[in-house]
Amino acid sequence: MSHYFINDERLPHDEFTINYSLGGVNFSLVSDRGVFSKQRLDPGSEALLKVLLTRGLTGQILDLGAGIGVIGITLKTLRPSLHITMLEINERAVNLAKRNWENSKLGESNILVSDVYDALTNEQLFDAIVVNPPIRAGKKVVYAMLGEGQKHLNNGGALYFVMRKSHGAKSAQAYVESVYGNCHLLKRDAGYYIYQANVDR
Repeated sequence: MSHYFINDERLPHDEFTINYSLGGVNFSLVSDRGVFSKQRLDPGSEALLKVLLTRGLTGQILDLGAGIGVIGITLKTLRPSLHITMLEINERAVNLAKRNWENSKLGESNILVSDVYDALTNEQLFDAIVVNPPIRAGKKVVYAMLGEGQKHLNNGGALYFVMRKSHGAKSAQAYVESVYGNCHLLKRDAGYYIYQANVDR
């Protein structure tokens, strides 16, 4: 069985377009088989984006597990001053994210194939990391995405993530709090919990 969090080049292509609107802007992104939320805007990503757009983000932003680029492209389109980096393990999704970024005319992209944070150097730090974690990849991967982010955040930076209550949001909150020393629930949205954890070294 193929999963969106692995590479499976044997999977036939079946491209189509995802259309959605946020912040008064209409978006159209190319999608395909074998990528996350292949046929629609994922409601978790939508819930996370709605909160992110209220947080006054600035500087360097990392979209971890970026898929076809929904979060990073939406943020860059609606907040052009942001500098977006996207990491994603699925090469098909990375190629789609690059196409979607180019189609959106957002300038030079920084979209990389990466197993969690592996493509980054220790010197690469961000002002915010945003994550809609791939629950089906398992707790070990999800917690690595959340916990290891602390090493890649500037002092005063923040991790933002979304998780369904039924997928272990409360346990993830407790884990993140044990790593960062804090983890604040920002909003509940139809079963999705959006959290923020701050770095204060």
